[in-house]
Amino acid sequence: MQKRKSVTIQKKLKSNIWKYFLIMLTNRRNYMPILAIYFLTLANTTAQQIGLYVGIGWLAGFLLEIPSGYLSDKWGHKRVLVLAKFSMLISTLFFIFGNSFIYFTLGSIFIAFGFAFTSGTGSAFLHNTLIGLKRENDYGEVQGKIKAKASLASAGMILILPFLTKISLIMPVKIYLIFDVIGIFVAFLLYSPKIKFGAKDTEGEKIFSQLKRFKGTGFYTTSIFTGLFGGFIIALSLFKEPFVKSLGLPIVLVGSIMALSRVIWFVVGHNLKILKKIKIYKLLFYEIFLFSGIIIISSQLKNPYIIVFILAILIGQYHGQEPIIEEYYLKNFLMNKRYKATMLSIKQQIQRLFQSGIAFVLGFVMMISFSSGFLITGICMLIALLGIYPFLRKYLK
Repeated sequence: MQKRKSVTIQKKLKSNIWKYFLIMLTNRRNYMPILAIYFLTLANTTAQQIGLYVGIGWLAGFLLEIPSGYLSDKWGHKRVLVLAKFSMLISTLFFIFGNSFIYFTLGSIFIAFGFAFTSGTGSAFLHNTLIGLKRENDYGEVQGKIKAKASLASAGMILILPFLTKISLIMPVKIYLIFDVIGIFVAFLLYSPKIKFGAKDTEGEKIFSQLKRFKGTGFYTTSIFTGLFGGFIIALSLFKEPFVKSLGLPIVLVGSIMALSRVIWFVVGHNLKILKKIKIYKLLFYEIFLFSGIIIISSQLKNPYIIVFILAILIGQYHGQEPIIEEYYLKNFLMNKRYKATMLSIKQQIQRLFQSGIAFVLGFVMMISFSSGFLITGICMLIALLGIYPFLRKYLK
């Protein structure tokens, strides 16, 4: 009887993996550019309001990032994932039935809630699932493959959605109602893994207490380094399409960077076992030169097609290897196993800070020219990361 129960639990845990994939896939919001166009067809709307409702949503997500992880650890990862899917559904309904700035602002806020409730929580849930399956050391590879597949499928949706606009501009958003309902259904079907806690895993520990415990562990130094690393790349990616377009790339091919980067992301995500053979301190050191070098080289090229290719490598490689960094955090900085999502959310919050700050500065730098902006970004990234690396090396294993 006990053996049969154990087999049943193992099946439920294994099913969590494909369900988690669907959770990640249905969380994608590929309709946002089309939504902005639709918004401008409504009465009394302006382009400035698009930036405003997006900015308000971003601020809501920023403020909720760490509290959402803490709530998840206290209330239960599955419950918060269900809440995240309902937030996504509500946001979609606001966009479909809304006809003014206030509705789109509310929709943007609920999207931010959905992303915040999923970011650290989803990773923590998958990690607990793999612990239950005794595959904890496979986290990076499993997460990498899931995100890579979701990204590739998402790229397919990006190609399909424009054709739906021939029916109506809002049709791509309406299609996501189906995805949101599927996401809610799958979230309810998730099985919550049973995790054993030790004496040091204090229940009810406050966020500020956890922040103090990270002191001296290397958590903050590593987070500043990875935050800067990701901040430069993600902020720079906002300008990749205008850059290649300014060099004469046909507008119909502007989306090729995203499409090709998803393919590279897929390849990298399915081969993380190879990258994991490299010590983390060596991998990060090599990539300081690889990533900043790619940015500097792209700034000096005039052929937009070559730039598309190398920027796709940059973005695809960065996103593809992220699960390795996450796995390192889970192995080395998890001071209290009860607050896994909280720790990951704190890491994410630090990156958001750098991302927003760098993006703000780049907006002014790019006013000189895109080529100069990319060159300055690459040089600054190289100097900043090399400056921090000696302090980081003391903690990396």
